[in-house]
Amino acid sequence: MSGNMTRNLRRRTLQLYWGSIATGALLPLVVDLVVAATRRGQTPAQYFEGFYLRLFAPQEGALMLTLLGGAPFLLFGVFALIHLGTAHRRGEALASRRRFALQAAFAAMLALSAWGHYSIMTARGSTAALGFLFLPFYVLAAGIVAYAAGRCFKRVRHGPAG
Repeated sequence: MSGNMTRNLRRRTLQLYWGSIATGALLPLVVDLVVAATRRGQTPAQYFEGFYLRLFAPQEGALMLTLLGGAPFLLFGVFALIHLGTAHRRGEALASRRRFALQAAFAAMLALSAWGHYSIMTARGSTAALGFLFLPFYVLAAGIVAYAAGRCFKRVRHGPAG
């Protein structure tokens, strides 16, 4: 690969790494803000007024939701950094397949995590919060399946060389 291609791949790798970590940290909080606005009728100012109390409150625990919800994205970020960081050594075609597959995995993880957080936060059942314990595993599994599908799609569509 040329030097320009390597720099471009390195830049995209770092964007994917830091973007996935930021998404994992902020997604549960953004979904909580959306739920507060749509279901509880709170304005963003009212939401942020009691935000620090909700971080550690026994019934709310926004910090724990952020840690649980962000764990799959942290693992994904590390995987993307390692996986794409070594792709330039094996050729442009492999780097392209890996990048496409990682982007597909990130999109699937983002969609499932947002939907899962929203549906759990708006559920009326008393045991709905147990879903937060299982959601990171489902998000990670969706990412793995989407990654494999992305690699296969790119290989079938463009052949082994692309």
